[in-house]
Amino acid sequence: MQRLKELRNDIYKCIHCKACRFAYSGEPDREGIGEHTGVQGDKTFYEGMVQACPAGIEFGWEAFWNAGKIWIARSVLEGDLDLKEHGQEIADVAFPCITCGMCGAQCENNVRTVDVIEALRAAVIEAGTKPLPVHGIMAKNSEVKNNPYGAVKDERTKWAKDAGVFDSIIDKKTKIGYYVGCTASYRQTNIAVATVKLLQKIGYDITILDEESCCGSPFFRTGLIDEGKRTMENNLKIFKDFEILIFSCAGCYRTFTIDYPKWTGKANTFKTIHAMELISELVRQEKIKFKEHPELTGKTVTYHDPCHTGRHYGSWFKERLIEESTNLMMDMRAAGKIEHEWFEVPRRIIKALPGVTFNEMYRIKMDSFCCGAGGGVRGQYPEFSIKTAHLRMDEGDAVGADIMLTECPFCWRNLDDANNQYKHGKKVMTILEMISTYDLIESAEKIDVEEALRENHAEQHFPSNKKKK
Repeated sequence: MQRLKELRNDIYKCIHCKACRFAYSGEPDREGIGEHTGVQGDKTFYEGMVQACPAGIEFGWEAFWNAGKIWIARSVLEGDLDLKEHGQEIADVAFPCITCGMCGAQCENNVRTVDVIEALRAAVIEAGTKPLPVHGIMAKNSEVKNNPYGAVKDERTKWAKDAGVFDSIIDKKTKIGYYVGCTASYRQTNIAVATVKLLQKIGYDITILDEESCCGSPFFRTGLIDEGKRTMENNLKIFKDFEILIFSCAGCYRTFTIDYPKWTGKANTFKTIHAMELISELVRQEKIKFKEHPELTGKTVTYHDPCHTGRHYGSWFKERLIEESTNLMMDMRAAGKIEHEWFEVPRRIIKALPGVTFNEMYRIKMDSFCCGAGGGVRGQYPEFSIKTAHLRMDEGDAVGADIMLTECPFCWRNLDDANNQYKHGKKVMTILEMISTYDLIESAEKIDVEEALRENHAEQHFPSNKKKK
């Protein structure tokens, strides 16, 4: 409840304008690709403002749209809704939310919508409502086995042994660590293997830790804050001697970078970077050259922005810009530059790949439609989750994509499941997985990882960074 009280000002800034229902809420005349009929007969008009809240689209009534949840939070603060008496009813509408952050990206009053929803969930649990069944199982699994899947700890690095990279990467004394995450360790091991082999091919000396545990993201998202903090404290302890941590999972990257400092109240002792940032910087500096592959030549690819490395970062950048601004009207001009630099990171790599055509979907970047996997929804509401991914795959169909690219194991899983279940006939891959799988590197020259850090690129547009220079 304390966190919800801390967000009181945000909650009271919501004027129920309902712009949060849409992508491009301020651009009703935006040009698009027109109407498209999906593989299941769903018609979507990709033009102007488009409904883009997955929960609102799926369930259809007011409480499931963001404005409804914000006003529920307001009623809790004012005492009109008692958490003990109405906890389960609140949970029934607060938890079928993917916390994608589309609502916050549309909000002209800059309400931190994801923070409010997560705080509302935590308040419900704190007041005595039981966690949703799957969420409770995940928390118990994490408590006992340090991962939400309940997988055997000794098998966390089995992928490295199977790929023949175990001896070259496990528990080495390096200053750069690779945090693999639970999904890439136990489920989408193809992404972990591709990331390691790609970084090693370029010449980077990295390590993974055998004692790595869950980042805590599933628990921060679903109101199970104590378990989230426990995993956080463990990770901060075991990674304290590293200078840089590299990630291939969007959720883990967001959790370490944004959530850990929020909950500890202090900066991490290490820098964080997504592997795609490093490859993108190699492209920018012309230190890497890609080659064509006959299986890809002539193919059309599109890119799905993961919410955790896309919109959540864009919103975080904007929040920090507002916090440090001395002239908000002047400084906010930097927001567009920060966002452009950030969202160009994956696109720079794709544009450098020879032989493929890159077609963007209609809803992209801060207005990107979610894959449906986040916020604890994939575990507890799998049908709704995969249906949301199917709608995203429809959007890829609309631009003629043969390959749906992303850069997140969880997005990969959900999009691929929807691809198969709804028969979209695409290939789903991460960008780095495609580069590694098809051996697309013709030549590469290593640079210092520090050169690719956000501080030197997107974040250089912060007023405080400009003053340093």
